[in-house]
Amino acid sequence: MDLKANVSEVIEAMARNEEAVARLYQAYGDKFPPQKAFWSSLAADETSHAGWIRSLQAKMRDGSLTVNRDRFKIQPVRGFSAYLERELASAREPGMSPINSLSVALYIEESMIEQRYFEVFAPDGPELKRVLSDLLSATRSHLDKVRDEWGKQRASMSR
Repeated sequence: MDLKANVSEVIEAMARNEEAVARLYQAYGDKFPPQKAFWSSLAADETSHAGWIRSLQAKMRDGSLTVNRDRFKIQPVRGFSAYLERELASAREPGMSPINSLSVALYIEESMIEQRYFEVFAPDGPELKRVLSDLLSATRSHLDKVRDEWGKQRASMSR
C-alpha cells in the first residue's frame, strides 16, 4: 500500500475510533441515567472530533498533510479500535458500575494523551497545527472532566 493510501486509511480509522468512543460514552449514559448529560456531552464532543479528523483527508489529498513516518502505523489504531469494541460490548452487559465506566473513560483519555495518539501527523501548516492542538486540548479537557466525575463517584461510594 502506498503512503497516501495508508494515510487515508489511518485517518479514517482514527475518525471511526472517535465515533466508537462516542458510542461507548452514549452507552454509559443510557446505562446510568443520573449521568446521562455528562456522558452525552462527552459523546457529542467525540463525534465532533471525528469530523475534525476527517477534515484532514482534504489536506492529505492536496498534499499539505505530512506524516511522522516513525509513528504512522495502522496497527495501533486498529488495536485501539478492537479495545473500544470490547468495552462497548462490556458496557451492554449487566454488572458494570458507574465507577467502572469512569475508570474505562479515564484509561481511554489518558492513553490518547500518553501514547501521543494524534502525533502521527507532522503539523507543517498552521491549520493542521490548530486541528491537532484542538484535539489534544479537547482530550485533556475530557480527562479533567472524567477525573472530576470519577472523584465524585468515589466520594459517594464511601458515604
